[in-house]
Amino acid sequence: MAKGSQRQRKIQVTDELLLGTNARMLKKNSSGGYDVIFPASENHAVLITTKTVSKEENGTHFILNTATAFVTTLPAVAVGLEYWFHIGATEPTTTHTVVTDSSANVIVGNLASPDLNAASDVATVTDADTISFVASKAVHGDFAHVWSDGTNWYLDGMCKAFDGMTTTQAS
Repeated sequence: MAKGSQRQRKIQVTDELLLGTNARMLKKNSSGGYDVIFPASENHAVLITTKTVSKEENGTHFILNTATAFVTTLPAVAVGLEYWFHIGATEPTTTHTVVTDSSANVIVGNLASPDLNAASDVATVTDADTISFVASKAVHGDFAHVWSDGTNWYLDGMCKAFDGMTTTQAS
């Protein structure tokens, strides 16, 4: 057969298929356009209660969407794990926290806010184990993004109000 005369209808992966960070898989739809089938639309979850995040949820955007405080626990650090935590439309009136799995002080990075103070709009995070979305200060859209290299959780976050997000260190 001439090259291109037959379409491949089935791809079988017997061991492992690696896709880059920005990889997408598209499926042609009936209207002639394409639908994104990967990353899946399930790449987000709304949280309203305590949660232990699994490695299988890698890449998930978690929407924290209740006024009542709860704790979200990260899995153990492992190369390439990455999660986002966003404040949803229901802003917290008590403090939501994101914590490391063993109170290990392995969160490093930066939190930015246009409202921090005149001297600096970035707070540096060193050796923390808890990220807090502070009661009555964290607002819809504030977020924390964490990524692991297998040793640390690297944090970058943004909050509207000064001290809308804070970090603390285990003793």
